[in-house]
Amino acid sequence: MKKTRSVLYIILLIVMFGTGYYVGSRSENLKPISKDNARQAIQTLWVKSAEPPLPKVSIVGIEIKLQRGGYSWCNRDNCATTDAAPPKLEDMTPVAVTGGADIQTTPPEGIHGFTILNQTDPDNDGYTVPAVPGSYLYEIQCTWPLDQGRASFYFAVTVL
Repeated sequence: MKKTRSVLYIILLIVMFGTGYYVGSRSENLKPISKDNARQAIQTLWVKSAEPPLPKVSIVGIEIKLQRGGYSWCNRDNCATTDAAPPKLEDMTPVAVTGGADIQTTPPEGIHGFTILNQTDPDNDGYTVPAVPGSYLYEIQCTWPLDQGRASFYFAVTVL
């Protein structure tokens, strides 16, 4: 019984060392990851677009046209940053909608973070049009993963 156990331990040791030797000999051919190789691997996962893609917004079936604000965006080796002051409500052309309607959104491709804010009435839920008549400016903030970019988009509505 003791002899069998000893033989099994020896066989186990031979298998373990043999496996370690085999794995070690195979890893000699692996090349270390360089910064350029890592950057290229990450960039293959980026959205292929010259500028940040636009989200889609509609209210009661009416598609809302968005205005692109400032953004930072990378596409392969080209990176761009644009600074833009947020538009003022009086500079926008609002769309007439009914109060209390839901705002339907479709985030752009490859999105990581998506936030919609009512800039005129920050206490109001950004996904519902206020019931109180008036004009409201909305901002959509988007971020993309792997440091590809971030962008702001704007639209305005008037509640009659």
